[in-house]
Amino acid sequence: MKKIIFILLCTLMMVPSLVRAHTGLSTSIPSEGQVISEDLDQITLTFETSIEELSTMELIKDGNVIPLDVKVENKQLMGSVAKPLENGSYIIQWKIIGEDGHPIEGEIHFVVQMEQNEAEPNPSTPEESDVNQGDNSQTDQQDDKSQQQNTAADIAENTEDENNNLSSIMFVPFIIILIIILGIVLLFFTKKKKS
Repeated sequence: MKKIIFILLCTLMMVPSLVRAHTGLSTSIPSEGQVISEDLDQITLTFETSIEELSTMELIKDGNVIPLDVKVENKQLMGSVAKPLENGSYIIQWKIIGEDGHPIEGEIHFVVQMEQNEAEPNPSTPEESDVNQGDNSQTDQQDDKSQQQNTAADIAENTEDENNNLSSIMFVPFIIILIIILGIVLLFFTKKKKS
């Protein structure tokens, strides 16, 4: 009986270390949902523990993969961007292998919104320019609002997905430990009946 209690206590003490063993994303540049208004030369993801060299990341815009020069340094996964990013929504998809050997993946969404200087095709009078600028600013404001609403909805959806993934990762060790405990109890009762 003392052996079983000892094994149960050891198993229960292992639960927090199993849950903590998984490496999580600590910080990222750009961060989730960030709107970038300057040139972005490098993407940097920093994790809670060291990551393996086999870790990767991809930058995706409209379903197309944008080439990155990816390297791993201790706790950081970095990707250098070859040319300036165009305006639009982007997704960083990362896959890492933590110190514990478990593969973990995730996504970070961000938006590039750079000011663009457009040349006017036809010269206009000052009065026409004022009218056109008023119309353009209203259209720009409406576009900005709709884009911000879409970005906020995407962020909420992705945060929910990440929470579900984290819950499922933490649920697996709990189930394994529960099965071990049930097995020990059944073994104990089986030996007791034979005695």
